[in-house]
Amino acid sequence: MTGDNRRHLSYTNTFTLNYRFSPMDSWCGKLLTSILLLPFIAGNYRRRQNGSGYYDCIISSRVLFLVVLSIVIVFTASKKIPSHSEIRLGFVLILLSLLMIFAVIGFCVQGYLVHKHGLQYIVAARRNASTPKLQVVFLWLFGLASAFYCAFFVSKQIECSKNTAGGYLWNILFYFNIILLLCLFSQMFVITYFSPYELKQTHLVNYSMSLLLVANVCMFVYVTLVGETILFVIDRNPDSDIANCLENNSTISVLLEKSNPILKPNFTEFCLLSCTILLEIWSPMKEVQLLDEETSYLEIGGIEHTERLPLLSNFTASEHRRSGNEGKRTACQLITLVFSITAGLGLIVCYVVMAMDIGNIDYMRNVAEIYELALKVIIVLAVFIGFFCLVSYCTPDTSPEDLKPSEYVYLLSAFGLFMMHICEGIGGDMSFNNAFMATSILSIVQNYLQVVFLLHANRCKKSDPRLKIHLLESILIFIMICNFIFWFNNSFLLSEFSITRMLEHDNFPTELSSVVYNVLLPVSVFFRFTSFLEYYATFEKYNK
Repeated sequence: MTGDNRRHLSYTNTFTLNYRFSPMDSWCGKLLTSILLLPFIAGNYRRRQNGSGYYDCIISSRVLFLVVLSIVIVFTASKKIPSHSEIRLGFVLILLSLLMIFAVIGFCVQGYLVHKHGLQYIVAARRNASTPKLQVVFLWLFGLASAFYCAFFVSKQIECSKNTAGGYLWNILFYFNIILLLCLFSQMFVITYFSPYELKQTHLVNYSMSLLLVANVCMFVYVTLVGETILFVIDRNPDSDIANCLENNSTISVLLEKSNPILKPNFTEFCLLSCTILLEIWSPMKEVQLLDEETSYLEIGGIEHTERLPLLSNFTASEHRRSGNEGKRTACQLITLVFSITAGLGLIVCYVVMAMDIGNIDYMRNVAEIYELALKVIIVLAVFIGFFCLVSYCTPDTSPEDLKPSEYVYLLSAFGLFMMHICEGIGGDMSFNNAFMATSILSIVQNYLQVVFLLHANRCKKSDPRLKIHLLESILIFIMICNFIFWFNNSFLLSEFSITRMLEHDNFPTELSSVVYNVLLPVSVFFRFTSFLEYYATFEKYNK
């Protein structure tokens, strides 16, 4: 081995040592990473040329997108439900506004970096595309038409707000349209500037573009489902001063009425074309390759470290440690299994009592909801402990790869489950059942964390193959058994006995209840069973 190679190996080993024992690798740092960072940045682990590592958020971003899209779909589609419909639609508008605001902030930061460091700081290469200019021309046409429609709507709101007081939804609509105008022009300028290039994969670019994509898709879904906003406001308050103002024949009203069939469809075209161009200039599927020179140093360092290990002593130590810890390992797994089955049987008993119509059904429903709420709180805590184990005892796979087709099917079933929980939350809101609402909200959080944890754990491996992580194995067993219990409840009790269903009351529309229990419930059953199988496979992976 030459002197240059030795110097490079020394530098690499020194950097690896410093990286391994950085402040974030302390116990407190690992705890903060597992609770505050990893659930939201989980994905493939990649390394930059300087040796630092980062996650590409390929897992967490997709699951978060499904959660946001579920909220937009269910909250908007339930606008005809009279109870708290304005609050739900206002929440959707606030959510979309936040996405757009953070995306615009990301654009501003990118512009500052380009101004300070040059275009090469953001841009990776020039695109080999023949139609970027034509795409940009149509993008501006659609964008300006959408901006005119928003401007007319804001002008009408200003006109009607002079002498009348608008409600909750009316005020949110006003600020939403202003933010939308800002986002439209920011988006058009950014896409025009970067359309000839391909963007680099950095945290800032990934966050900004992903937020913008989510906002565009969700706004398209919202506009499609909500229909004519002015008519909705008039129908909700037919005798109010706002409705009278919207129905008068002022100049702005005439402009809105005449331009609506022409300008409003352009908003859909703008959202879809914007998403198309964004995915062309920035693709989250791109792989970040290490330089050959750097890769060779890492490989040589690993080989040198392996050659220094005495084979016989390792074998002896491994055998001694295995024989000494096998009993403890089996005991931990059995205790976890017994506890999981016992906790799950309590929930099954509650549902069986409801199915057999024993005692006061309302009382048993409250008991079942409180029991399920407590069980899901424990699952959330278990998932965070599992993240801590992955940070402490495992290393992520550095080979960048996209999700597998089976994982996309799994995410699609999670999408149906998210929508089902949101529908249940609406039902709890209508019946003023606080435990039911709390369980529905916590269920969304629990299933989000569960999906991210499972997919991320499949992309990690033990730092030492001989290491036995009893706590992580117990966590996997507990979540696996809980998903089996939920699968049993949904398949044989919730599906077959309507008395166990919480949405079967007069205030909840029959059509929506039918969708929940005939479409979304079978999807959630598939999700629970697939989760049980996938967690078992992951347990087998770490149990070796």
